[in-house]
Amino acid sequence: MSLIGLPNILNGIQSRTSWQQRCQYLLIVEKWAEIVGESVAKQTCPIGVYQKSLQVAVSNSVWSQALTFERVRILAKVNALFGVAGTIAIADIHFSTAKWATQQQTLKEQKVVAENHPSYLPAAIANELPNRKLKPNLKIKLDIPKAPENANEAFQRWQDVMKLRTHQMPNCPRCDRPALTGEISRWQMCRVCAIEYLFN
Repeated sequence: MSLIGLPNILNGIQSRTSWQQRCQYLLIVEKWAEIVGESVAKQTCPIGVYQKSLQVAVSNSVWSQALTFERVRILAKVNALFGVAGTIAIADIHFSTAKWATQQQTLKEQKVVAENHPSYLPAAIANELPNRKLKPNLKIKLDIPKAPENANEAFQRWQDVMKLRTHQMPNCPRCDRPALTGEISRWQMCRVCAIEYLFN
């Protein structure tokens, strides 16, 4: 059995019609608001490219009918994105209200709000540091010019970051240790106390 080089495998994948259609779809989704305009983009959502046809979910039948009349103009703008030779052109666009509700539900499920997760930690730790008065015994290095030279130095840097993080966290009402805000709002205690008191 002979081995096939990685460039040959990648060329084989990229030459497949399904791969090209997926790349086209992703580019269309990225540029959709520019192609149709902001107001139309809020009422429509591209859902795929199948057999040289772009499928677009539309919020209602009025939009579907109006966009059908604009199909040729939109098709020209879509195909202008694919100016590369050898790319399969989009032959038609189908507007349908059938998949609008399921597409909107899918989009809602994909939007995970980090702040709602109990382990969310605010990103502005370092930005707030110059404006905050720190405890006198808290020593923090802000400038880290190079990689740590040994394990002890790496551990010390990690410890400094943990001290900075815990400094801005509220304390757990049960154990008085620093806890994430999301944990306290969800369980009224830190995760360690929650495991001990709620889940055992």
